[in-house]
Amino acid sequence: MAETRIAIFDTPAEAVAALGELQREGVPRSAITVMSSEPLHLEDIDGPRSRIAGFAIAGGLFGAAFAILLTAWTSRRVGLVTGGMSIVTPWAFGIIVFELAALGAILATLGRMITEARLGRRGALVEYDEAVAAGRVVLHIHCADETHLQAVQKRLGSNLRSATDSEQLKSE
Repeated sequence: MAETRIAIFDTPAEAVAALGELQREGVPRSAITVMSSEPLHLEDIDGPRSRIAGFAIAGGLFGAAFAILLTAWTSRRVGLVTGGMSIVTPWAFGIIVFELAALGAILATLGRMITEARLGRRGALVEYDEAVAAGRVVLHIHCADETHLQAVQKRLGSNLRSATDSEQLKSE
């Protein structure tokens, strides 16, 4: 039987320590939602790091390639008389290539950041708690089986409450 528990912490350090303890007890990271009014650095616990840097580089390379193709195509379509000189020169189009490379990197970074932060989701978080607005850190833990529930109760005893208790407090 799946149950949901909510643990509220006064400081981010306490929440990060509790998150580490829960993972060592065998509670999967996918079953825990961390809510905070400020960013928490969970590199040691979260697992894979962000791939935003790779997307920025790929976006920059794509932007530069697009700029080269765009300037070469445009120059050849205009039909300028150059007196035997090359119509496509790197010095003449360097600024365009630089600007579109920067634009590609910026757009790729922004898109990946929105995706990683899950800002494109529809609707509000179901498990949102009022304590987040008060500057506290909330762990919302979905216990799939009895062993996870016992581990959560053992590690987080005093900070723990049931999700149904939280919903009753909100309605009052």
